[in-house]
Amino acid sequence: MKTKKYKCGVILLTGFPNAGKSTLLNSILKNKISIISHKVQTTKEKISGILNLNNSQLIFTDTPGILEKRKYKTKSLSRSIQDEEKNVDINLFIHDLTKTLDKRLLNEINSIIQHFKKNYLVLNKIDLVSKDKMLKYSEFLNSGINFSKTFMISAKKRKGLEQLMNSLISEIPERNWKYNKKITVTKSIRYRISEITREKIFDFLNKEIPYSVKIKTKIKNEDKIVRIFQEIFVNKDSQKSIIIGKNAEKIKMIGTRSRIDIEKILKKKVFLDLIVKKMRI
Repeated sequence: MKTKKYKCGVILLTGFPNAGKSTLLNSILKNKISIISHKVQTTKEKISGILNLNNSQLIFTDTPGILEKRKYKTKSLSRSIQDEEKNVDINLFIHDLTKTLDKRLLNEINSIIQHFKKNYLVLNKIDLVSKDKMLKYSEFLNSGINFSKTFMISAKKRKGLEQLMNSLISEIPERNWKYNKKITVTKSIRYRISEITREKIFDFLNKEIPYSVKIKTKIKNEDKIVRIFQEIFVNKDSQKSIIIGKNAEKIKMIGTRSRIDIEKILKKKVFLDLIVKKMRI
């Protein structure tokens, strides 16, 4: 009798801010794992989504701040990045095709990817540019950097993902699975719900509110409804007023949008209560 061989691969998503890393992660997993915002570097902590297909387990990791860490690298940060690189089987470098490219950027990309065992170039937002531009960018990036493969995708519209997935599955190594098949994300549901509300705050108040917003979430499960209570902590009274808005309009909009996304994750009706507070020093 033939023994079933299991495969398991760690896949890192890197790229410049707003390249579409979080959108790609969510599209692959068909689940809201990482928050998406026009505000750069909104993902605060490393978060992994796990996809199990037949005998293959793919662990996708969206790691925030890897570019900043390299730019302002210290000895302690250098060690943490090197440890991460050792564990990665395939790095996906995601580039936004609507952004301009020059030789300086080639050097920056090289410094990010050179230590990974294998790098794929993933050109995102093909739905927004011409075919000529796609081919021109692919040729330019591959001329200066040693990418194993190149993929053209639209993470938002889920175009080109099948080819990318097939390649990843064929190239990840044979090894035992790292996670139980019931686990689909490495962060708790409380963390994910907190992040959804943080995402909505940045959607509505991009420039007015800093990254330092913190959210504390309490969940109370009932038979037909989930009651969620969130405290939104800000640094100043002025920020508190901005989030609440005139006649509480902003906080109502944030709450409505958050509740819709939370209900999709929990697959249950949600009552959401939001309170904005100033952090205690």
